Amino acid sequence: MAAKVIDVLRRFLPDHQRGHSVLHEAQHRAIWAITHCRTATMGGHLHVCADCGEREFSFHSCNHRSCPLCGRSATAEWVERELNKRVNAPYFMVTFTLPQELRELFFGRQAKEAFDLFFAASSRALANTLAAPKWLGAQRCGFTGVLHTWNQRLLFHPHIHYLVPGAGLDESGRYVRVKNENFLVPVSVLNKAFRSQFRQHLDSLGWQVDPIVWTKAWGVHIQPFGTGASAIKYLGAYVCRTAIGDSRIVSVDDSRVTFRWKDRSQGGRVRIDAIPGTEFVKRYLRHVLPKGLRAIRYFGFCHPTAKKTRERIAFHSGVPLHIGPPEVATEKAPLGVPICSCCEQPMKQVARFRPQWSRGPPALPCAS
Repeated sequence: MAAKVIDVLRRFLPDHQRGHSVLHEAQHRAIWAITHCRTATMGGHLHVCADCGEREFSFHSCNHRSCPLCGRSATAEWVERELNKRVNAPYFMVTFTLPQELRELFFGRQAKEAFDLFFAASSRALANTLAAPKWLGAQRCGFTGVLHTWNQRLLFHPHIHYLVPGAGLDESGRYVRVKNENFLVPVSVLNKAFRSQFRQHLDSLGWQVDPIVWTKAWGVHIQPFGTGASAIKYLGAYVCRTAIGDSRIVSVDDSRVTFRWKDRSQGGRVRIDAIPGTEFVKRYLRHVLPKGLRAIRYFGFCHPTAKKTRERIAFHSGVPLHIGPPEVATEKAPLGVPICSCCEQPMKQVARFRPQWSRGPPALPCAS
C-alpha cells in the first residue's frame, strides 16, 4: 500500500517534537489535530441502511486546515461558489513574491502582522494600479487573494495569488473593461507600486529590514487566464488543502521520506527528493499559519458583501440576468452522510459517540 502524508506525519512527529522545543501554539494545535483526526478521540457516528441493514461507523474529522485528511468538501464548495461569482470578462492571475531577505519577518511573534502587511501592501498596490485611468480605470475593481507559503519542495516561499477580473466601474459608475484580453497592467508599474506600499507599511510599524531589499527585484507576475475557470480550479487545490498530497509520496522507510516535486526552472521537470522524516515534518509544520490569519481574502466587488455591485458589473459584462423564482436545486444527500455500497441510498444515523475532549482540543505544553 502506498504511503500517505498522514502516515508520514504520525510516524515522525514524535521524533520531531523530541528534537524541537520551540513550536508555537498554532503548530501544537495542528499536531494534536493531525494525530487525532478520524480516531476515537474525535468521536463518531454509526449509520445503518434502512433497506439492507448495512452498518458503517465513521470517526469524525478534525477539520484543521493543516490536516491532509480534511478539506476536500470545503474545496469543492469554494470552487463552485467562485465559479458562480464570475463576470464575463478576461481573468488574470497576479502573483506577488517577496525577496528572500524579507522572509525572516514571517518567523516569530510578529508573523501574523507580517502576513497582514503582505496582504495590505499587495492589495493596495493592485487596487491603485487598476484604478489608474491610463490602465483599466476601475475605481471600483475586485479581486480574490489566496496566500501560499510553500514551493514544490515544501520550503518556505510566501506568495499571494490574486484572481483579477479585467472589469469594474469607473469613478462615474460606468462599466469599464480591459481592451486586450492578454494585458491587464504593466508589470513594472505594479512592481514599483508594490515595493512602495510595502515600504510604507513597514515604516508605519517601525520595523527595520536590510536596506539592500529596496535595490533588488521584487517578484510580480501577471498571467492571463481566460474566463478564470481554470485559475479557480488551480487555486481550489490549495485553499483548503495542505502543501503536499499523497500522490507525491514515493516511499517511506525508518528514517527518510522520498517524494516527487516539479522543477519550475526546468519547465516542470519531475525530480525526486529524499529527506529525513523529521525534516519532512519540520517543513510541513512551517506552513501552519498563525492563529486567526485569513489565508483567503476578498476585495472590492469580489467580497461576499458586495453582491449588488458584482451583479451590476456582471449584467453589464453580458451575464444573463435571472428574473423570477429561484431555481429548485437538485436534492442531495446531507453532507457527511455515507451512501450504502449495496443499495446506493443515503444511510441513516442511529448512534453518535461523543468526542473524548470538550471545549476544543487541549493546549499542548512546549517540550523542555
